[in-house]
Amino acid sequence: MSEEFNVLTVCTGNLCRSPLAELALAQRFAEVCEIRVHSAGTRAALGHRTPEEVWEIAGFMGVIEGRAVHARQVDEDLLGAADLVLTMTRDQRREVVELNARIVRRTFTIREISSLAAVTRDEDIVTEGAVPTADRATRLRAAVEAAGRRRSRRRNLTLPAHDDVVDPYGCSRDIYALSALQLAPAVEGVSVLFQRALNLGEGE
Repeated sequence: MSEEFNVLTVCTGNLCRSPLAELALAQRFAEVCEIRVHSAGTRAALGHRTPEEVWEIAGFMGVIEGRAVHARQVDEDLLGAADLVLTMTRDQRREVVELNARIVRRTFTIREISSLAAVTRDEDIVTEGAVPTADRATRLRAAVEAAGRRRSRRRNLTLPAHDDVVDPYGCSRDIYALSALQLAPAVEGVSVLFQRALNLGEGE
């Protein structure tokens, strides 16, 4: 199994939400060489420029260094290479799973896995294989598996809108702000889950 842990963030145009999630997670784990973060869109806006508001939100989310975002179309190969697929809405999650059914257990909306992470215990992650002697990528995959096992308990208690990050593209700054307020805590929740898995290997 690969020693890398690949994360793919997905939205519609790959201009706003998924690049922001990509940049924030990549910066948070810049010193963890095993974590690779990429983004793509279900209907990528190829050739379009990233809106200026996105860089304002990036600053709000603590992204210090921005970089050029080139929209990329999601495909079966990108999905198959990912250890974790983070979509921005339930509809996008359905679309990518239809494109590659093998990824269903490792595909979540970003707000969904953030809330699942909050009820996933360290011992649950260990049960899935995150023992101290395991490499970092294995511990991270175990964290995803552990969070996923809590999905069925939560599904019937959650309104669909609570799992979605609103699409701000072409909208007012208020909608960009709302999108950021939904996305930023979700990125933080995912980051905390990753860090907990990594910490399980300390002192090995």
